[in-house]
Amino acid sequence: MGYLRFAGVGLSVATFLLTSPVLAGQQGLPVIQGKRVVATVNREPITLDDFNRELAGFQQGVGPGKPVSKKDRLELLARLINTRLLIQEARRMGLDELPEVKNMIDVFSRVALREELMRRYTKDLRVEDQEVEAAYKDAVKEWRMSSVFFEREDDAKKMQQALAAGRDFLELGRQLVAEKTAKAVEESKDLKAKDVDPAIAAVVEKMQVGSVSPIVPFKSGFVILRLEDTRYPADPEALAKAKHEALKRKTLQVLTAKKDELVKKYARIHTDLLGKIDYESKDPGFDALLQDRRVVADIKGEEPITVGDLAAAIKQQLYHGVQQAIESKKVNAKKAPTLDDLVYKRVFRKEALRLGLDKTDAYRDTVKSYAQSAVFGAFVDKAISPDVKVKEEKARTYYQQHLKEFELPEMVRMNSLVFGDRKSAELAMESLRKGTEFQWLLAHAEGQVDRGVEGVLTFDGKPLMTKDLPAGLQKAIAGARAGDVRLYASPEGLFYVLAVQDVVSSKPQPYEDVRDTVSRRLYNDKLKQAIEDYAQKVRAMSDVKVYLAS
Repeated sequence: MGYLRFAGVGLSVATFLLTSPVLAGQQGLPVIQGKRVVATVNREPITLDDFNRELAGFQQGVGPGKPVSKKDRLELLARLINTRLLIQEARRMGLDELPEVKNMIDVFSRVALREELMRRYTKDLRVEDQEVEAAYKDAVKEWRMSSVFFEREDDAKKMQQALAAGRDFLELGRQLVAEKTAKAVEESKDLKAKDVDPAIAAVVEKMQVGSVSPIVPFKSGFVILRLEDTRYPADPEALAKAKHEALKRKTLQVLTAKKDELVKKYARIHTDLLGKIDYESKDPGFDALLQDRRVVADIKGEEPITVGDLAAAIKQQLYHGVQQAIESKKVNAKKAPTLDDLVYKRVFRKEALRLGLDKTDAYRDTVKSYAQSAVFGAFVDKAISPDVKVKEEKARTYYQQHLKEFELPEMVRMNSLVFGDRKSAELAMESLRKGTEFQWLLAHAEGQVDRGVEGVLTFDGKPLMTKDLPAGLQKAIAGARAGDVRLYASPEGLFYVLAVQDVVSSKPQPYEDVRDTVSRRLYNDKLKQAIEDYAQKVRAMSDVKVYLAS
């Protein structure tokens, strides 16, 4: 609700306990209109359902399964009470009658009603394993391929002929590269299918393991591929995502079918008129069509959708102006999808009303909660925010007192060699210190571990934040300077030779770079305090009773 989400503050626990009566147990909660009440604010109840909704939101912030302490519950209830006090104050000021607030609530209530109907249609949807499998395989599929690249198609055709005569793919590829007939050869490269160029992927999808592709145009040349293996490695994260995508796809199918059913039940689209409307024509012009009352869709028992209604809905989407869209010939293309959206909203709302979903407690509580948040937000904007100011000298003082919070972290750039035994690593370190080129060692040093193996850390000269490195690695490079060589023995039993290229020490960011951040932080703190101060004043003149123990 408002106080918790807009401001994130409330009465301190000490203040709350001093100003509240002794709390009673849940079993003795009073009941008003069939609902248990945890507190009343000027005789207006805060129900146990209200409290539990806020508690659920708080629990999400804490993390699933973590207990919420009594202290947190007391603060949460204090915030609810303060929010209600300020909402009542806002109503006394007439802020709930502001057109912009009423419009926000109306728009939200319409959206919430449609969503309530959608939940009814989709609440029992489940996806079968076979529905997930295809999406999962597409996500994790890997191909092992060898490839030979050519600049000229004629050279690629000669390779095709030689392969047809029985030549070995890689042996022939290496020979053609040596003869400078082929540009390059890649041997047994593992690639995720989703990362492969679409033109290549379309060909490989149709290939059998061990087969050779036709000539494929690729970038500025041509390529011939051999598919050596197709794998589907286990990936729990990809599986969860595939299940989500499958459910999402099935939900869309169900809702689309329901929409078509309801359109057929409640609406009639005048397709002939829709086809004739030209929103891009100078005669009569877009502005004139905004006033056009001809009907493009009838909705049973409701006002029809007119040419003007459709024009207004299209105009809302044109952020860069109608005229620019007309010149780009983009307006008429929006007619059908925009009308479809207008009709969908109308028929879903009509069906939800027919089913009485607007009378359910769930829907009413959702709208009530939003309305309270909207009124609370208006109160903060109109009654509190205008008096909250942050002076420049205060911002500068805060910056000086909190320099550590605005530091740029230490950065390090380094290259690495990875070995399976300490002796090989120490020999490489000695060579580096004697002046041997890093790249030569990378190509020739014995005992190296394949850098492509999962779990092997790779450092290739890119800037890294020291604090993000493993603790043992941070210790290994502590105090290092450009040109230093360090050894890191990882918990996995690998030995990393680290050639440090550069270290940029941590330093505070200039005030000018963080001025907006500092000002916003101080503004939010002052706003929270101003809200709490106002709530305290109102509470002193109010009748607040609390019944919840924990």
